[in-house]
Amino acid sequence: MGGGFGGVGAVTMLRRAGYDDVTVFERAERVGGVWHHNTYPGAACDVPSHLYEFSFAPNPRWSRRFAPQREIQAYLEDVARRHGVLERIRTGTEVTDARWDGERGTWVLQTSAGPHEADVLVTACGQLSVPTLPPIPGLDRFEGPSFHTARWRHEVELAGQRVAVVGSGCSAIQVVPAIQPIVEHIDIYQRSPGWTIPKMDYAYSERAQRLFERFPVLQRLDRAAIFAFMELGAAAMTGKRWLLPPARALARRQITKAIDDPELRAKVTPADEVGCKRLMLTDEWYPTLTKPNVELVVDRIAEVTATGVRTEDGVERRADVLVLATGFKSHGFVAPMAIEGADGRTLAQEWAQVARAYLGMSVPGFPNLFLLYGPNTNGGTGSVIYTIEAGMGHVIAALDELARVDARAIEVRPEAADAFDRELRAALAGTVWHSGCTNWYVDENGNDPNQWPWLWSTYRRRTARIEPGTYELSTS
Repeated sequence: MGGGFGGVGAVTMLRRAGYDDVTVFERAERVGGVWHHNTYPGAACDVPSHLYEFSFAPNPRWSRRFAPQREIQAYLEDVARRHGVLERIRTGTEVTDARWDGERGTWVLQTSAGPHEADVLVTACGQLSVPTLPPIPGLDRFEGPSFHTARWRHEVELAGQRVAVVGSGCSAIQVVPAIQPIVEHIDIYQRSPGWTIPKMDYAYSERAQRLFERFPVLQRLDRAAIFAFMELGAAAMTGKRWLLPPARALARRQITKAIDDPELRAKVTPADEVGCKRLMLTDEWYPTLTKPNVELVVDRIAEVTATGVRTEDGVERRADVLVLATGFKSHGFVAPMAIEGADGRTLAQEWAQVARAYLGMSVPGFPNLFLLYGPNTNGGTGSVIYTIEAGMGHVIAALDELARVDARAIEVRPEAADAFDRELRAALAGTVWHSGCTNWYVDENGNDPNQWPWLWSTYRRRTARIEPGTYELSTS
């Protein structure tokens, strides 16, 4: 379920492992997932291109160090076409619920195109697929165009308009510099600032692309260097917090180099530890904030009016267009589907307190179900595609185990899942994400169902095989 990087990667890796009877359901009209939906101006990846690609499908022709949205979408469609995914995917088809039939050892799916049955169910829905709309009074009263960055309305003309952008996170730092040169004025409503570090993006020359194409080892070496750097970042945010001061110094330098105004500097300088919120990569954000047609507003929003935004200090700022750069619902994982397991309980009920899964993939009571990019498989650094490939390695190991003993179902043992969860929570407590800031990783009860508290090489190692005694196999 899902036709983004997870779904395309799953089909390709399954076929390469000899599992060819695969069907993919994607509710959108084409593959792409987050890169199909997020087409806002300036949309690009914040992971270098040579790591933000499948290891089995390197692309020597990326135009930039950090690929823009259109190239990533084209790359994913090309991989799907070349690896036989397109003929196995049902686009425009939404799965509404899935139920485990224990008597037959089958998952029964209800889709917008009718029922479907499967022996094994893999969810590849992504963690950031459902936009969050902020609970701001009056949003429905605004008379001009209003939309979320993930649902960008390209027919809305921004040239010469006054634009209000709610949010100053990852999408805002890309959108605002892209539209600032053409609009009359931008008001950015910031709830709290986040740390940034230089992105150091640049275009690959034709010569560089030809070299990557002719000598693939160069691209592999670059990928390895990027991964090593990101593993250092992961170490800094998890068990090696003493590595953070250099990153903090670099982040502060980026602010002071671009901004002379002490008041604006104060507005954009976070009080929390670097990395506690998502660390953002940008070369353009701070210089854009100094432009004469840009204002950063830190007073809280009281309400949206018919013609603008009023803050709690009583000031109303006129706006012709309202852009919500307010992120995504991050704790759903399979939303909005209902998935019912062996005892009649749904995943929503199982996760009523917090989403938990062994290695982010398997839940007791839900046989033959695997979650790609599930709970606690996010991170402050790293590439989700690396995570997906590691996860699919675990799925294939489980399928091989089913075939080896001619079993019908495989299910993680509750004691194994509980032991992993205790280990995970203990490790998370010492990470930077629990150092005191408010972030989207940690919920209002202090639970963190998102982050992986170790290195990503550790994730690949732990998912590479089925540990003895971890899973129970059923032959009847």
